[in-house]
Amino acid sequence: MLAKDTGCREIITSAVCGKGSKYAQSTYTIRPANRPTTIGGCWVMNHSCEATLAGDTIEVHGRFDINVWYSYNGNSETAVAKDTVPYVEHIALQELDPNCFRDDLVVSVQMVQQPNCLDATIVDDGAEIAVRVELELSVEVVGQTKIWVLTCEPTDKKESFDDESSLEDESGL
Repeated sequence: MLAKDTGCREIITSAVCGKGSKYAQSTYTIRPANRPTTIGGCWVMNHSCEATLAGDTIEVHGRFDINVWYSYNGNSETAVAKDTVPYVEHIALQELDPNCFRDDLVVSVQMVQQPNCLDATIVDDGAEIAVRVELELSVEVVGQTKIWVLTCEPTDKKESFDDESSLEDESGL
């Protein structure tokens, strides 16, 4: 049955006001204590990051440790070169809600893919190691926003959905 009075009401609620994601690759330079002969392996660990709203984009500041296992002295000795590297990624927001109040926004960042070493190469005549790292980030902005809710007044006749007899009549049992 149709309601007697229908209308819309404006309600303020918390909701996702914007979101975005980004895949990135960057190359970092590691300067080992010895001149490397070959690379034995490379790994990335101890990642941390935080996100802040900067205009209509999210700025993610993070850092991680790069560890490169390498041989030196004609492949007769090995060592691990370690470095902590910072990064900054700017992520554009998709569909930022224009009704979202800019006060007390909560920005969150999630790692779709943790930083991972793609390759490590000896460069600069053997004095440095170039490490290419990939990562993928996803961000959300949650804030207070306005939504419109369709409201209606109930009719005089009350129907019970818990009444077993009405269910039996409709099902033919």
